[in-house]
Amino acid sequence: MKRYGQYCPVARAAEILAERWTLLVIRELLWGEDRFNAIARGLPRMSPSLLAARLRELQRAGLVQRHLIDGEPRYRLTPAGLELQPLLEQIGAWGVRWMHELRPDEFDPVLLMLDIKRQSQPACMPERAATVQLHFRDAPTGQQRWWLVLSRSGGADVCDTDPGFPVSVWLETEVATLTRIWMGDMSWSAALRGAALRLSGDPAACRALPQWLDVSPFAAVERAAVSLPR
Repeated sequence: MKRYGQYCPVARAAEILAERWTLLVIRELLWGEDRFNAIARGLPRMSPSLLAARLRELQRAGLVQRHLIDGEPRYRLTPAGLELQPLLEQIGAWGVRWMHELRPDEFDPVLLMLDIKRQSQPACMPERAATVQLHFRDAPTGQQRWWLVLSRSGGADVCDTDPGFPVSVWLETEVATLTRIWMGDMSWSAALRGAALRLSGDPAACRALPQWLDVSPFAAVERAAVSLPR
């Protein structure tokens, strides 16, 4: 761990939190992931060896505890780690406000589907489970087709293989389009009018889908007039 050699509490906190990937590892833990592979899935560009190293550093720093459950390691935030949640929410809101222009390499169907699963609101979903089949026209091979099983009792269940349930809605679009809708930068109606997104299937379910999926909690953040350069 790099030391700044300053009494300033900002400097002392930065010694732990400012390392590359550290805040994203904490993000995954805050979102309820406690298995190594589940944490790694949300950080696809982080090597397993680096993830293991960051988890060990966070354990030494007192932010993460490692437990064995049925012989499998599980990672959980300590009270000090859990206290970082409002900080990460504020950082995320700042990022949306001041860095709202996304780059082409930042559109990722896997992360988008994980985000929808973890942050969507079950109260907005149908009483009886409904299945939505998604086709991302521009996604890499193996990441083009997804299934969402939505219900008020179970929330959003995301599958990358057909779960075998009757499909209520077929959704065809591009990753960037659904990402912008999810982040609040594009409306469903605008995407449909411009043919950037197509819905077919049960008419009532197609009309209800925008309410079922809702949007990211960051969608309500007011954007700055000009995005910071990146």
